[in-house]
Amino acid sequence: MPLDRTACDELDRSADRLDGFDALRARFAPGAPGALYFDANSIGPMPHDAPERMRRVLDEGWRLARRRGWNDFDWLEQPRSLGAAIAPVLGAGPDDVLVADSTSVNLYKLLRTALAARAPRKVIVVERDVFPSNRYVAEGIAQAGMATLRLIDRPDDLAAALAPGDVAVVSLSHVDYRSSERLDMSVLSAQIRAGGALSLWDLSHSVGAVAIHLQADGADLATGCGYKYLSGGPGAPSFIYLNPRLRETVNSRLRETAWPALCGWMGHADTFAFEPGYRPAPDVSQFQVGTPPVLANAAFSAAAEIWRDVDAAALTARHRSLTDTLIALLDEHCEGFGLHLASSRDHARRGGHVALRFEGAAALAQALVAAGVVLSARKPDSLRFGVHPLTTTHGDLHEAVQRLQTVLQTAAWREPRFAGASV
Repeated sequence: MPLDRTACDELDRSADRLDGFDALRARFAPGAPGALYFDANSIGPMPHDAPERMRRVLDEGWRLARRRGWNDFDWLEQPRSLGAAIAPVLGAGPDDVLVADSTSVNLYKLLRTALAARAPRKVIVVERDVFPSNRYVAEGIAQAGMATLRLIDRPDDLAAALAPGDVAVVSLSHVDYRSSERLDMSVLSAQIRAGGALSLWDLSHSVGAVAIHLQADGADLATGCGYKYLSGGPGAPSFIYLNPRLRETVNSRLRETAWPALCGWMGHADTFAFEPGYRPAPDVSQFQVGTPPVLANAAFSAAAEIWRDVDAAALTARHRSLTDTLIALLDEHCEGFGLHLASSRDHARRGGHVALRFEGAAALAQALVAAGVVLSARKPDSLRFGVHPLTTTHGDLHEAVQRLQTVLQTAAWREPRFAGASV
């Protein structure tokens, strides 16, 4: 049966009545009139009250309270309170997640932590074609002589990589940033653990789009972006996860070496004791380094309050409905134009975005932006629809595919103005 606009609108009415997504959607600010946004895999939508939260920090906190702001507001507690708020969509305990720093910095901290916890093992395993920053961080640690880097082409190569018995940590991206291929966290974490190593997961392209079960799936360490589907704002802080069963292992190693990857006063066991020697906090707080970014955390807090009310299972069900509908619409309306589905048709193997292969993906993405469909492309030929399950509607999908069909039929994407480089 064809998916016309009426059918898509009925899907929206049914889903909203069932799971209350209309109320959740209303907590986000609308974008530009007529624009359709599919860039949540780059930057998520803005919560309505984010500007007001930042205004309060600037006015009541900075202008009026100044130094008293640290005591009068929850600025020092935000790394923990924000972590607790997003913990349910990570499948983690409220005391096991911290919001701090960037994903790259957190990858560095976690890789160094894993090396210390699994000494004398010194090998880091990384996917060859993972997002560049993930590989760069590992390469930098290896270049400094602290580890050896072992690259794999695909998860099927893990058994061979683990076989020598010298691997300390395997760093994997839960979802590929180009194809949106989602890995089986439970199976791979068990395989890595059986090989005597720790698993480190980058959740940037899955958290906030689909349910994640870090603790149940046996993940040891994790991090991910706060500014994509989580909607924490441009350049929002990242988050960091430490499996509670690792606390004693990690802490015993820290007691032996006395030095975690980065030692800062906020990661001290007693921050305001101002002791001359460093003692790491006994939990995930040890990964906090410097003073929290108060303004950035204020924006993040607006999104965190929304995520606190989101049912993870319902989130996944809505994302499945949306992305399955998008694929069906693409099949129906865009066949024969050189577009090929790069993502899996199986939702369990698909991350936040739906990826297509197209020879002129970069130019097509810019032509679609000009047509009011905001999405992204990645080299060499990936076109990415970043569907946000809390704000995207089935009706949005139908309209976007209609505009895509028009751009393809008219070959508008071939115009010279769309040939330039884009983010």
